[in-house]
Amino acid sequence: MAGRETPIVVQGGRLIDGNGGKPVDHATVVIEGNRITRVAAGKVDAPKEARVIDASGKTVLPGLIDNHVHYRNHSAELFLAHGVTSVRDLGNPLGWILAQRDGVAMGKIPGPRIFCAGGGFYGRATAEFHMVPADPDEARRATVELMNQGVDYLKTHLGVPPDIAHAVAEEAHEAGLRVTGHLESSILPYAAAGVDGVEHATGCAEATIRSEEGLRKLASIKLWLAKFLGPWTLAEREHFSEVTEFLAKRGTFIEPTMVLWGSSMGMRERWEREDYELLKSPGLSYIPEDQRLLWLDHHYLAYGPRPKQEPGQDVVIGNRYSIYGILPEDQLREGHRRLQMFLCELVTAGGHVVTGTDAGAAVIPGRSLHREMGFLVAAGLSPMQAIQAATKVGADYLGKGSELGTVEEGKLADLIVVNGDPLMDITHIREIDTVIKDGEIIDTRYHATFCNPIPRPTSREFYGYPVPKLEEVSPKVGCEGDRKIELTLKGSDFFPNSCVCFGGSSIPTRFISQSQLAATVPSHLLRVCTVPVTVVNPKPREFPDRGGTSNALPFMVKFSPVAEAL
Repeated sequence: MAGRETPIVVQGGRLIDGNGGKPVDHATVVIEGNRITRVAAGKVDAPKEARVIDASGKTVLPGLIDNHVHYRNHSAELFLAHGVTSVRDLGNPLGWILAQRDGVAMGKIPGPRIFCAGGGFYGRATAEFHMVPADPDEARRATVELMNQGVDYLKTHLGVPPDIAHAVAEEAHEAGLRVTGHLESSILPYAAAGVDGVEHATGCAEATIRSEEGLRKLASIKLWLAKFLGPWTLAEREHFSEVTEFLAKRGTFIEPTMVLWGSSMGMRERWEREDYELLKSPGLSYIPEDQRLLWLDHHYLAYGPRPKQEPGQDVVIGNRYSIYGILPEDQLREGHRRLQMFLCELVTAGGHVVTGTDAGAAVIPGRSLHREMGFLVAAGLSPMQAIQAATKVGADYLGKGSELGTVEEGKLADLIVVNGDPLMDITHIREIDTVIKDGEIIDTRYHATFCNPIPRPTSREFYGYPVPKLEEVSPKVGCEGDRKIELTLKGSDFFPNSCVCFGGSSIPTRFISQSQLAATVPSHLLRVCTVPVTVVNPKPREFPDRGGTSNALPFMVKFSPVAEAL
């Protein structure tokens, strides 16, 4: 790193300051300490000892903000190298993420600025750092306790009712903090209750679903990950304007995490190749193998195996499934189209869209934010609106608009220089030339010796297949000597790559639905005994609490009638 003691002058570039106005050509930005002290068109007198960065032919922008990450030991260099200078962490053990935040702020640990909430409030806990308040009074006490520990905002998650969200919001707003929500029902009562924004655009589609058939289908979506995207396949266009106008008037922030749709939108092969090439970098050798595999396996985990294709044959898209194999891709593409329309209507109504990616736990930090910005433009937002979603609007969502998000005199010196012009082509945002964070020029190379001095105390993640539940097997009896037996298995949390095991042997399995499988027991396994039948879902390699084997149900193989007669 370089800077702080030595003033920095960035001159000659085209400045997009984040406010949405016309870019300034041949601009000069002067940085002293960790603040921007001068912004002007053309050259200006600068301190003689200043380090000058020639940005001629390049574009100068505010540092990028990823408003939805799950920070990990190995996140720092990836974020900074891609121009991400601030992140909002959505779930970690509170003590650890506070230590990371403070270590970065003190310059003891490299990394982007971190804003954090800890584990947050849940309707049902799935980790030891999740809190489940019994009533609004308990929620108020817990909110005050969290704020006393130093959180930057408050988070509510699935299953938290509006009255508890309202209690959290009242306490948070009194202290000047914002509240975010991850919802599984309509956003309208939560926005009215004071929730300032939502993750993954959750609750938005649900607010538009009013028909009896739509509500019935919405209630049938049980799988956690499918709830991220599935409701958009049911969103009712005729109610969009009512919802978007309400959210715009409330000033509610929507973080859509559009990168979650990427693999089903035709980006899978390219992204897999790009991610593989990046992770081959010797400088990133400190990233554990299991984490690399999770990032690369994310395409498989969320979107299913690649379809089988014979040479010279076309892939039949309609037979492909995604999101744990539950939603056909044609339905998902339609859902994505409806989300795009919703976001455009929201922005047209004056509403707020911010960038977030789920980086760290699900996708590669940094690179995913560039993809998110591209998806916003593909949805119909202008390149300037996409840039503001990752800068000015993102800083406002953090409650830090007075300090971050724009290149203006008096603000913190977080800015980037990119080759090209992202207003002409948003993909130019990937061409990072220089990153300045807190008045320091960042070394954006990867270093094999990088080590986080405070390792995360848990390796637990939340992506993976759930444990299947087996309720019924039919028939329950077969005979030795039968040529084969066709089994029907009923239960829940079955997937196209679930496998039925007959005793210790896997047998040919066919996916029918999330609640039904068919399997064939070959003749050579039919030996007289009682055999346990189970269903196995694949596990991510490093997460033994995800995936796994169902409960066993007995299948009896008896002597054949001919053998009994003898």
